[in-house]
Amino acid sequence: MPHRGRTILVGDVHGCCAELDALLAKVDYAPGRDRLLLTGDAFTRGPDPLGVWRRIRASGAEMVMGNHEDELLRQLRAAAAGRDPQPGYADRNQTLRALAALGEELIEWLAALPLYIEEPEFLLVHAGIDPERGLAGTSREQFLTIRTWPPNGGITGPRWHEHLDERHFVPGRPLVFGHDAPQGLLVKRRAGASSDARPDLIGLDSGCVFGNALSAYLLEEDRIVQVAAERR
Repeated sequence: MPHRGRTILVGDVHGCCAELDALLAKVDYAPGRDRLLLTGDAFTRGPDPLGVWRRIRASGAEMVMGNHEDELLRQLRAAAAGRDPQPGYADRNQTLRALAALGEELIEWLAALPLYIEEPEFLLVHAGIDPERGLAGTSREQFLTIRTWPPNGGITGPRWHEHLDERHFVPGRPLVFGHDAPQGLLVKRRAGASSDARPDLIGLDSGCVFGNALSAYLLEEDRIVQVAAERR
């Protein structure tokens, strides 16, 4: 059936199910009418990863693979095989405990997540693309973790998207990404672009799990909607 509703893209949820519910209510999201897409990093760190999973399944939301999903998949496979999943951090262990009972259903779903979703109206990735090689030359690791350019392994420094040029953009098709909570919400148009044109870049990780906000972009309305984090 062709999509006839709105396209709603939501930033990194990180287990903040209450905020996700509030955001979907605020935009009057209707399953079966609207299309819901997530930037990845949906479950870990926050208080209710199982609730987020249930919302995703009930809504039929689409999502790209985030670096946290990549790690969660490894951990779930290890646990299913009787090995130590080695979560490393207390919040990862909490997420693993909450989701492990889902077993193969969640493992299969995570394994099938794409690294990007490319359509005429938008390009969705988790972290970003290689600014020199473009989408086709972006490695799996870059899709999941790129932040600075040149890469420095940290959270400060020039961002990858500051090095993009005309080759990387399709007019009217925003490149939407998450992952970069230190940067926060980003809505950017190229120099000389019309003020009523869709943005070229939209960074939607506004750090909800860190006490800031959860953000969505409504594509057809060219509009950002946010809800404040419940925990500060």
